[in-house]
Amino acid sequence: MRGRIELLAWLGSRLGKPPGFERVVRLLAPPASCAGLPEVCLARDGSLFLTKLALPLGWHIGFFGSYEPELRDIMRAVLPTGGTAVDVGANAGWHTLLMARLTGPNGRVLAVEPNPSVREHLLRNLAINGLKQVEVDGAALAEAQGMLDFIAPAADDPASASGHVVSSGAAPSEAIRVAASTLDVLAAEKKLDRLDLLKIDAEGFEWPILQGAERSIARFRPSIIFEFDRAYAARGSDSGALFTEFFRRHRYRLFAAGRNWSELIDESAWPTTANIFASPTPADKVPGHESGHAALSIS
Repeated sequence: MRGRIELLAWLGSRLGKPPGFERVVRLLAPPASCAGLPEVCLARDGSLFLTKLALPLGWHIGFFGSYEPELRDIMRAVLPTGGTAVDVGANAGWHTLLMARLTGPNGRVLAVEPNPSVREHLLRNLAINGLKQVEVDGAALAEAQGMLDFIAPAADDPASASGHVVSSGAAPSEAIRVAASTLDVLAAEKKLDRLDLLKIDAEGFEWPILQGAERSIARFRPSIIFEFDRAYAARGSDSGALFTEFFRRHRYRLFAAGRNWSELIDESAWPTTANIFASPTPADKVPGHESGHAALSIS
């Protein structure tokens, strides 16, 4: 089995995901079959990444060389050298590492991850890559400061990427209490003087986070990537109508990110699940902060 796994990983890291290949790998080496393997160090996309192949994120990166490549293409298009990025829901740091490479040693990346064990995994990945321009914060971002209940699966749990805020009245016994802040407060505390990219992956809590980021969005006009999944939307009262009005007010255009291109969202038919790219209208870019790249086409 070990030899089969290594052969499939070798093929996938070179081939990517040709049609049908992921189905073949799932049949021959499903994540559960990798549970007995120790932590591995993957050299992928210019970074070192510590992970276990039994984890969904580690499985994709280990066998196919990447994860959410369409989002990474957008990041490369909009995040300039010397820029600033905030990664909300950074998890083990797969996208954080790319942000740090793109901004370079003179840039800044703020990685926000409230799950304690996952945050330790993030810190190990930053350390092995020697990235000093990344600051890690353990707050759960929301619309206001305070304390929140949070489901925090262990870093080696297959559900580790699904940590999320729960309402206090419905918090199960395994929930932990975490400090909540807002992006606006964090931006002030960290003395951010620019913000080129904001990525939010909060398992249905994206709407409260955006509400707590209004001043920063109005001031810096960052490109924004966030996840929407109707199955989790009740956690943060997310809805397509709320997002549509929010970004219309802030003069952004919304695109659903796909493998080949980002498709303009039809407001009357909001996607059921998608990664959303919110692009500020060009005239509203902060002078001197333009990346000089076209951000709408994904190769």
